[in-house]
Amino acid sequence: MTGGKTNSCNECNADTTKGKNDNGRESIMHYVTDINPDAIRIAKWTAEVNGIPLEEFHAIQCDLASKINDPVDVLIFNPPYVPTPDEEVGSNGIEASWAGGKDGRVVLDRALSDISRLLAFPHGVAYVVVVDDNYPEELAMIMNERYEIKVIPILRRRARNEFLTILRMTPTRMFQRKE
Repeated sequence: MTGGKTNSCNECNADTTKGKNDNGRESIMHYVTDINPDAIRIAKWTAEVNGIPLEEFHAIQCDLASKINDPVDVLIFNPPYVPTPDEEVGSNGIEASWAGGKDGRVVLDRALSDISRLLAFPHGVAYVVVVDDNYPEELAMIMNERYEIKVIPILRRRARNEFLTILRMTPTRMFQRKE
């Protein structure tokens, strides 16, 4: 995911509540990250046409959520999850948007510590898209044992030749942030 490779798609979307804005409306900060500059451009356009105020929207070109430091209330992560040869992960072609490497977990496994670091306690929640080939039960065990994050599958749907599952992840304790 380094070395100048910029065309893969590792989007992470996070929202956090920041109090009331000048209109008395609850202000919600929206963060969108992706290493693909085209994805960032499209996210900005989408926010604009949907009327999200610029001061509440931050599209950040980076790897996973590496440049987000504030705790988030809601995190949505749709990683490249299709099992492929590892060399396709982070390539410059379109396959990088789905290429997940061994068991479809190369990018997802790198993101687990970011998810635990970012979720606000006690109300933070992450929604992560996986397929059966990603071994969701093993992911749940890792999140519980390493990070004390509870994982529950909340939705399962067939999409053509695969079954997609949405995992709901919630912290069971406050993450110890390093200062």
